[in-house]
Amino acid sequence: MFPIMLENMDESNIFLVGGGHVAYHKVLNLHRFGIHPTIISPEFHPSFAELEQQGTVTLITKEAEWEDVANAFLTLLVTDNEAVNDYLAKQLKDAGKLVVHASNPSLGTAQIPAVTTRGKLIISVSTSGASPSLAKKIRDDIAETYDEQYEDYLDFLADVRHYVKQYVADRAERRAWLKEAIEPIYLHNTEERQTFLNELQQTSPSEQLVN
Repeated sequence: MFPIMLENMDESNIFLVGGGHVAYHKVLNLHRFGIHPTIISPEFHPSFAELEQQGTVTLITKEAEWEDVANAFLTLLVTDNEAVNDYLAKQLKDAGKLVVHASNPSLGTAQIPAVTTRGKLIISVSTSGASPSLAKKIRDDIAETYDEQYEDYLDFLADVRHYVKQYVADRAERRAWLKEAIEPIYLHNTEERQTFLNELQQTSPSEQLVN
């Protein structure tokens, strides 16, 4: 199992095979990350009609075949027809594609972990398919610790990192600023964050652009 974060997925060919209740919730999770998938199924849960009207999904009403997903970057198999899931998983795996087999992860090449977000912070937990329920429980436990205040805090850290990379030339000094920024006082106190930024800008004015 090799964990990885993928970017710019909104520009990739993402397919989901299956149109039931489980598929609908998988699509809602994809939407959280700006992904608007193509969904293939002979029938669809009524909720899909609204998503199609919103333009956030493309629906193809048919039984999925290899040719339908051959050019996919990532395919999620969530039908209640295990023969279809298994067949497509094998074809996609043999073609070197990313494929999630929801009911039998070992037949796929990827798994989707339990995820929660706090702005730029993404918390994901996987049990390698052993127990998705436990993964969700651990995710929820972690989410209680890293609550909503981390959203603004991560924006602050992003601003600091961007400024330091542009205007602080010395590497040791860069590390010192970045290390200081993750002290707990800046998580809990917005006034201290502003004081930090003011001191950073005074010490390394923006006119001193680093090449």
